[in-house]
Amino acid sequence: MKKMPAFLFSLLLVYGFSFSQPVIKGRVVNGANSTPVPGSSVFINNTSKGTTTDKNGYFELNDISSGKHELIISSIGYETMMHPFSAEQLPLQLRIELAVKVKELKNVTVEPYVEEGWAKWGKVFMENFMGRTPNAAHCKIKNEKTIRFRYYKKSNRVVAYSDEPLILENKALGYRISYQMEDFEVNFKTGVTLFAGYPFFEEIDKSRKGLKQRWGRNRGKAYYGSMTHFMYSLYHDSLQQQGFEVRRMSRVPNKEKERVKRIYPRKRVVTMQMNGITITRDGKNDQPQALEDSSDYYDRIMQQKDYLEIYGLDLLTEDSLILREDGEYKILFFTDYLYITYKNEMEDPDYILQFGERRSPVFQRSYISMPGQNLVAIDKKGSYYPPQEIFSSAYWGWSEKMADCLPSDYKP
Repeated sequence: MKKMPAFLFSLLLVYGFSFSQPVIKGRVVNGANSTPVPGSSVFINNTSKGTTTDKNGYFELNDISSGKHELIISSIGYETMMHPFSAEQLPLQLRIELAVKVKELKNVTVEPYVEEGWAKWGKVFMENFMGRTPNAAHCKIKNEKTIRFRYYKKSNRVVAYSDEPLILENKALGYRISYQMEDFEVNFKTGVTLFAGYPFFEEIDKSRKGLKQRWGRNRGKAYYGSMTHFMYSLYHDSLQQQGFEVRRMSRVPNKEKERVKRIYPRKRVVTMQMNGITITRDGKNDQPQALEDSSDYYDRIMQQKDYLEIYGLDLLTEDSLILREDGEYKILFFTDYLYITYKNEMEDPDYILQFGERRSPVFQRSYISMPGQNLVAIDKKGSYYPPQEIFSSAYWGWSEKMADCLPSDYKP
């Protein structure tokens, strides 16, 4: 997630509390005039623990679990605030001063919002935000009209914005999610999707026994084999017992492809049909067979990736990935890529179909990397911080979307 907008914040420890109480109390006010901001959402990021402020701006959160957390405070018309804290700091009493959102300046040059943006970009948004797994078919955004889009033609990317939390309904997992979207971008040139925000989970309906059982099964299926499950297993030294195999993978430039690009500039190769015979010319000498062989070789090499992938044979152990322990956290660090196979479940057939592959399902295979090479802290639940330091692709790149997202306080 990108750096949050500037905000005013003051913190006051109240020593009258008993230090055994896992509680946060506070008041949310307008930073400009100190008037209360009633109805503000106050929740712990990616959990089902949250509340709203009363008419005087006061709130209270109880029974906060151990570990590191992010307290999110949001209200329409104000900048979202994120306050990181640890359960070791509790109890806390906070005074939150929210900054009013600043309107875009007229003299700042930006791309205009796309007219009828949802009609044009809604499908792209849903596939990249909600996902394309079977669960995604049972999800919808209740207030999609609040989403606006900008398309940047030069860089071939689309960016989405919303001034209010998105209300997601996931009937596959039984959650209603309030999602404070901070970033969303699809880069068609690089094929990379990035989105970041703060979700708050609520159960849809606990009364219907049949639905509750189905949701329980679906939640378990979404959890096992996920990144959270992997991080949990890594923390508890149980990767192989939980079905994970981890190998190192590195990428090196495809030197043969680079060489062929230099020797056979594509613009000089012309292929045509003469009397049913394919003849290839390079613009200088007519040597049909030799040039045809060269053209075939060129085409074959150009279909290869720009980088070659080199896989380690040995399985990596937990202690080769954990740099050190820091209190109740374990610090993850690695270079190159991790190639992760989950052997307790096969790929979903939809994953294969959507990529146009004609093969039978195999074990789920994913890659993760640390582009910024910054340390990541893992807690005992499998949550990891900061989450933007881990980049996933392959199976997790397909499955780790909002349609299969579970709160961090979910217990399988």
